[in-house]
Amino acid sequence: MSDAAVLDDHLAEVPAAVVDEIAMWRRIIVNANPENDIHDLLRNAADALFTVRRKSGNPIVAQAIVDALDDMAVIAEIDDGDAQLIFAEADANATLGKPMNGHAVDEPPPATGPEDYGTAVPATIDERPLSLAPAVLTTPAQWPQEAPPPVDWLVAGRIPRGDVTTLHGDGGAGKTDIALRLAANVARGAVDWFGQEIANGPVVLVSAEEPEREVRRRIWQHGLRDGYTFDDLAELRQWFPDKTGDAVLATPDHRTGIMRPTRLMHSIAAAIENAAPVLVVVDNVAAVFAGNQNDRVMVRSFVNLWRTIAHGPSKPAVLLLDHPSLSGLTSGTGRGGNMDWRNAVRSALYLRTAEDKAEANRGIRLLETAKSNYGPPGNPLRLQWADGGLQLEHAPTSLHRLAKDAECDATFLRLLDERSAQGRPVSDKSGKNYAPAIFAGMEGNNGYTRQAFASGMERLFKSRAILLRVMRSDGKERQCIDRGDQS
Repeated sequence: MSDAAVLDDHLAEVPAAVVDEIAMWRRIIVNANPENDIHDLLRNAADALFTVRRKSGNPIVAQAIVDALDDMAVIAEIDDGDAQLIFAEADANATLGKPMNGHAVDEPPPATGPEDYGTAVPATIDERPLSLAPAVLTTPAQWPQEAPPPVDWLVAGRIPRGDVTTLHGDGGAGKTDIALRLAANVARGAVDWFGQEIANGPVVLVSAEEPEREVRRRIWQHGLRDGYTFDDLAELRQWFPDKTGDAVLATPDHRTGIMRPTRLMHSIAAAIENAAPVLVVVDNVAAVFAGNQNDRVMVRSFVNLWRTIAHGPSKPAVLLLDHPSLSGLTSGTGRGGNMDWRNAVRSALYLRTAEDKAEANRGIRLLETAKSNYGPPGNPLRLQWADGGLQLEHAPTSLHRLAKDAECDATFLRLLDERSAQGRPVSDKSGKNYAPAIFAGMEGNNGYTRQAFASGMERLFKSRAILLRVMRSDGKERQCIDRGDQS
């Protein structure tokens, strides 16, 4: 049932804000976790909505709220007698202005910290408590007199570490496919993702929408295309809902609207901290967010929950997958619901179908940077469905890629022999002797780039065709690359 369907047609005069409030509470009841006391949830809904009714004074609003609460009681399978007792108590509290959960109905609860109010502020600041200390202000003169550290990228120019990025795309566009490919490439130590340089390390995938069997199928296809097996993905940790299907990670506080983590999110956050990932992928927002996507406080506080995880010890990039709203699709911006889905993050990606019908029919998708606080937006990548997934347009097929990889590996070994014969060893570490960079600048490199040679070097190490040996030069010992078949 849609949000609008909560109200009868003859109640069309109800303000949109009241409709949203009713719809929010209805979603909370529908998505209640098994450990939640459903009576308490209905009591909270009644407290909040009867307060709205009292403040409105509009009989149409009053009837809409009563009807909606009756509907919620039916959904919650609460006995009619119990439900009426809950409603009578909430109605009396709202009418008399009695405290609700220990706080006056017209006032928010006292904040225990700045995050408790989000963007909200007290009604007045005319009188400041004498015990309240002034806020601490800083000046640039206090900063270190040195250049600030560069942006720590997970995906160069597109996804920063230590913060939240959103990936928007319509259903079926391929969001999950490209996110899984990113997760696998980061976890297995690949050098790029659609030609973009990436960091490597552990990954946590929170798959609240796709079942395990579907993720397994997709990653198997990616492995066939990109040349790896499940054994190469020991650093990819995954979470899937249990048999109850519960995947809600945050629900709104009925007084402030601030999103609060569920017990499940606390559990997943602990697992993320233990895994110390460089990337966390959440697929997708619709399955884990039990708030109103058009509410600014709810949206920002939900993003801030994930930003807290991104600020954890391993400084992971957090990638939230989401569907764009109808207006986001129509305008071509890919925005989802409230603008704060875009404003609250540092970076946002948009995966969309090509506008040209012929290209769309060929499976062409455009992945573009819709927002970046660290560089210009745009820079679209043209992708195409092939070999069971999305890849760069005009990328070689699996068989052709295997042949090119073999040729690249052979070129690497030939150039390594040439340098070794000259007594000029090369290294696997970035620097002036970095083998991929040196080989890319040599004659006879067959047109292979530094990035291609870096991938080849990893394949050759894995097959033990090359290894590291300690060599003495100028009285110093250095580790250099050597043939693996030499004694």
